[in-house]
Amino acid sequence: MTVKDAFACRRALREIREIAAVAVLEGGRISEQEALQTIAAIAGWAADETGSAPPDCGDVIRRVHAMIGDTAVEAMDDRDALALFRNVSALLQKGASARDPVAAA
Repeated sequence: MTVKDAFACRRALREIREIAAVAVLEGGRISEQEALQTIAAIAGWAADETGSAPPDCGDVIRRVHAMIGDTAVEAMDDRDALALFRNVSALLQKGASARDPVAAA
């Protein structure tokens, strides 16, 4: 594993979490569907680049990518998009709490 792989993976995961967090803010400027589209793009790129990334990061990225995959998020109705967004958010939260006991609180 190279330091570059670990850095890129953790940066992608941080960006995904920030996008998800912004989408749930009341009055936020990004909808859940828009967040999913952006998260899908980052996860798709990062999943290809995490071959030698640390398992704690690479696994979460690959699971997010598998969850969203090639889903046509823009074609989903609001209810389905919100359900998928909640599943992705739960996965991100679970991934964070597995490594960081503070994040679970």
